[in-house]
Amino acid sequence: MFQQLEALVRSAGKVVMTLQAAGDQLAVFVVPQGASDPALRQPLVLTATPAELDEGFAAALLTYTGSHKSLEEQVAVTAAILDEAKKSQVGKAQKALQGNSKKALPAPASNGSAESEDSDEHDDAQASAPAPAVAPSAPAEPKGTDLLSLLG
Repeated sequence: MFQQLEALVRSAGKVVMTLQAAGDQLAVFVVPQGASDPALRQPLVLTATPAELDEGFAAALLTYTGSHKSLEEQVAVTAAILDEAKKSQVGKAQKALQGNSKKALPAPASNGSAESEDSDEHDDAQASAPAPAVAPSAPAEPKGTDLLSLLG
């Protein structure tokens, strides 16, 4: 019986076992204490005659410990998945912030032949439209919210 308890104690950290008489039967409460997740602290409660407990308690405890271990592994896997998703989202947010800060900076004006593809597309679009009579004196404000300005 203590070999089955050892596996549970090692996975939970601490286990409290309580026995209570209920007529000619015994109620056995096995409660893992050390787990941080509430699902891993669910007690095993068995009520049976002492003879039935002698015969079946070790097997019941073994089944409970296996389920507990399986649940513990599932919680660990889920936590790892959530941590990775959190890291991924933080990375995406940082890239988005860096991208927005680069877009917020005005591009240097150049009339040379070394223009970017964006300015080529912009020039093509303006070539088909008539030129404005008066050139704007200030660069156009970028559309959207500069997220870096919110953090600073």
